[in-house]
This record gives sequence, C-alpha cells and structure tokens, in this order.
Amino acid sequence: MPKQETKGVLLALVNAALYGMFPVVVNRGSRLLMPLTFAAISALLAAFGSFVYTALKGKLHELKKRESYSSLLMVTLCIVVVPYTLLFIGSSMTSGINTSLLLLSEVVFTLMFTPLIGEKTTFEKLVGALGVLIGAGLILYNGEFRLKIGDIMVVASTVTFPIGNFYAKKALFRVSPSTILLVRFSLGGLFMLFLAMLMETRSWTIVFGEWPLLLFTGLVLLGVGKIVWYEALGRLDISKAISLGMTFPLFSLAVLIGVFRERVSPYQWIGIGAMMIGVFFSIRRPSIDPKLTRYAAE
Repeated sequence: MPKQETKGVLLALVNAALYGMFPVVVNRGSRLLMPLTFAAISALLAAFGSFVYTALKGKLHELKKRESYSSLLMVTLCIVVVPYTLLFIGSSMTSGINTSLLLLSEVVFTLMFTPLIGEKTTFEKLVGALGVLIGAGLILYNGEFRLKIGDIMVVASTVTFPIGNFYAKKALFRVSPSTILLVRFSLGGLFMLFLAMLMETRSWTIVFGEWPLLLFTGLVLLGVGKIVWYEALGRLDISKAISLGMTFPLFSLAVLIGVFRERVSPYQWIGIGAMMIGVFFSIRRPSIDPKLTRYAAE
C-alpha cells in the first residue's frame, strides 16, 4: 500500500474514533438542549476553530477563489444543512445506539452513487460495504426490530452525504480542507441558527449552562474531527474513505459500554465481528486513481 494511502487509512480511522463519539453526544445533547440550537451553535464553534486553523495555515486567501464557490455551497447544503437538521432532531427521538448504527445507511447510498462518478463497484467494495451493513443490522436488530420516526430521520440524514462528499472531493482540487470546513460550518451554522430562532422557543439559559458540551461537540468532534476527515479524503477515493469511516459504531459502542455501562448482546457481538470483516476488505482494496473519476478538477 502506498505511503500516502497508508496515511489516509490511519487518518480515516482516527476520524472514525472521533465520529464514534459524535452520535452519542448528539443523542444526549439533543435531549438536554434544543436540537436545532445545539446543531447551530456546534457548527458555529466548529467554524471558529476552522477559521483559526485556516489562518494559521495561511489559507484565508483561498476564500477569494470564485471557481470553488459552487462546490462549497453544495458541500454546505448536503453535508451540514440537510443532514444536521434531520440528525439532531431525529436523534432526540431515538436511542444513542440507534443513532450511531443507522448512520451506517450512508454506505448504501454511497454504493448507489459512486458508480455514477467513475468509481466502479468491485467485489471487495461490495464485501466491505455488505460486511459493515450486515454487522450494523445485527447490532440494531438485537432480538427485535422496530423503527421510530426518529430512526427514519437519522437514516434520511445520510442520503445527501455521498453527493456532498463528491463536491468536497472536487473542492479539494481548488482549496484546502481547512477552507472547505470554514465555509461549510459558517454558512451551515448561520442557516441552522436562523431555523432555530424560528422554530425553537425554550430559554437560552439552558444553552449557556451546557457550554462544556457545546465546546466539545463544536471544537473537537466537528472541528478537529472534520479536519482529520478531509485530510483522509484527499488521500483516498470516496468509497474507501467512507467505508473506513463507517467503523465509527465500534467506537460508539466502546463509549456506550465503557462510560454509560450499556450491555452488549450476542447479536451485537456477532455484528461487530461482521463489521470488522467489512473493514478488512475496505482497507485492503486500493483506492481508485482520481484521474479516472469525475470529481477531478475540470
């Protein structure tokens, strides 16, 4: 495996570890706070962190590159505005483990979308994706299967992710990861704050009382986590990066078991094993040359 790709794999797994905590925190935070307000403030805090990072990297001048605007707007819409609105609201109506595992639906939508942009559906890609999905299904089943409206909203939040990642990949040919994050979190956070002011009416004193949770979600899980993600995405093709990122439920389970003392059933342990098989096939598959895809710069 080439050195750059090995680094991309490691970065994708670090991102998965951070992202594994995200649905757990969102699930609990959305119950304490107003969901849209929680999403908006977290995104704006991530925007602040991205601004500092972009400034330190000397990349603020990239904001003047008009040729990247259309891609950046699509990234904001498909990765922040639509998904976060559905995810934060839906998570407040279901469990933490369901929130985490249902986010794996992104694998299905990615498998459907990537052939359209030049990433062929190979045997290893299918085995990797199916392993992750079957494992997640077993964990979610756990003896019975019931979907709530919150579950449906969490699944729906993943529909636009592959489109957003496609435009993020295009944007990476023109601007740096830090610039993408700065734009997407700034515009997305402001839009969701506008929605929150229209739709949510609870007292803001609740928000001020949960500032440690907001700082951790915004600066660490979204800010640092997404910087790591884009560094990985720049070194891997979309489907491989996402397949590796889809290991995050393993880290979610570690938090739920270690911190919140949730029990793991035999169904869930079998599911974890199936997911690891899927991860193995995803790691061993070489990335597709970006020049052969449609997200290369035109």
